[in-house]
Amino acid sequence: MRTTLARFGAALFLIAYLLWFAGGGLWARFTGDDLTNLNVHLTPSFGRLILSNLTYWSAAYRPMGGLVYVTVYRLPGFHPMPFRVVAFALLAGNLVLLYGVCLRLTERREVALLATLLVSYHAWLVDLYYSSGTLYELLCFAFYFAAFGYYVGIRRTGARLQLRQLVMFLALYVCALNSKELAVTLPLAVACYEWIWHGRKWDSRGAAVTTLLTIPYVIGKLTGRDSLAAIPAYRPAISVARYMHTFHLYLNVLFYQDHFFRDLNEILLLAAMLALAVWQRSRPPLFAWCFVLFSVLPFIFVPHYSGFFIYLPMAGWALYAATALAMLREKIGRAVPAAVLFLAVALALAPLHTRESKKSMRVFTSAQLPTTEMTAELRRVEPALPHGAHLFFQDDPFPQRTYYLVFLVRLLYDDLTAQVARAKDGDAMDGRYDAVFRWEDGKLAKVAGGR
Repeated sequence: MRTTLARFGAALFLIAYLLWFAGGGLWARFTGDDLTNLNVHLTPSFGRLILSNLTYWSAAYRPMGGLVYVTVYRLPGFHPMPFRVVAFALLAGNLVLLYGVCLRLTERREVALLATLLVSYHAWLVDLYYSSGTLYELLCFAFYFAAFGYYVGIRRTGARLQLRQLVMFLALYVCALNSKELAVTLPLAVACYEWIWHGRKWDSRGAAVTTLLTIPYVIGKLTGRDSLAAIPAYRPAISVARYMHTFHLYLNVLFYQDHFFRDLNEILLLAAMLALAVWQRSRPPLFAWCFVLFSVLPFIFVPHYSGFFIYLPMAGWALYAATALAMLREKIGRAVPAAVLFLAVALALAPLHTRESKKSMRVFTSAQLPTTEMTAELRRVEPALPHGAHLFFQDDPFPQRTYYLVFLVRLLYDDLTAQVARAKDGDAMDGRYDAVFRWEDGKLAKVAGGR
């Protein structure tokens, strides 16, 4: 009974910890990424979207995320709240999955809880909590660790995956691939686990089969007509120098630093981490050390840079730190209960999270689009439009030469054929528009003279 209460108490604490710092994200507005992603995924038919999830090697853009985007949009309609609820359900579920993986790897509830606490919130990953555009990261994390946890749960007993189990494992992996490209490192995670925990008795089938599944996926994503690699910001430049440079950029994000980490102290940190794992002859920190090095491979060589990319790799850092903290507690003396260490870490991080979240939110909100305001005004001024309507905006609050207003109009009226012209973009007004609008002092007015 006491164990059950402690387990549920820790789970409730972690959820409360997440909501305390990031709960405002439940009321977040649509971002530009949300509008763009929804338009991209609504363009093909729903059947085509399902087919893209089956043909995972195609160049279709993250079809699992598309499936979630379209489903949430079609059921409740065009409102950000349902997307935010799904995002927070994934954030909470991912903590459960991470806890399970760490518990299987370490067989220590103390370490699993500490690792989960360390991943529960990070102020500089603000997009995870306030933008539905990170649904891809959240889904990828969920399926990645669901697959890996499922695999480890079977192998830790010494059993090998039977055909039915192998199919389930591969299905979860394909779902992770369909969520985001970060999932391609799962074969390395499986191989690393087998090498560290099973040595000469390792089973190569899991790593081999996932690698075989990965090859057509990588080819399709890099060479397809709609390949991300065709976009300059996603075109990789593979070199040791690029790896080292980008790695310390993300190290600075991880540790709330601006320019502290450089190549030299980055190497010293990684060397010290490896030395500790080898000295202690402990498998979990050795695995975690390997994981933080290879889990960044899908994005470490591309110019595009976003702090929330480290969401999945952060699991490796958390596992390593949690193991090290538990080792330190044992060295100091077992008189210090594990629960005291857990609460001490949570309390020590709280003021740091609070301080940094204020800074990150200032940056995030400064770039927000007036999606909520424009949606409300359009609903007030023009509740309905004819199919294929042509609209003209004499002025609007959206950035010049962007498609955000076009996407918002199409999503609000559920009409991908709607056309939007803007004086801000140099479009000329003539008599062919169904409605003409002007934005003044935060209000939208319909101008007489539309068609």
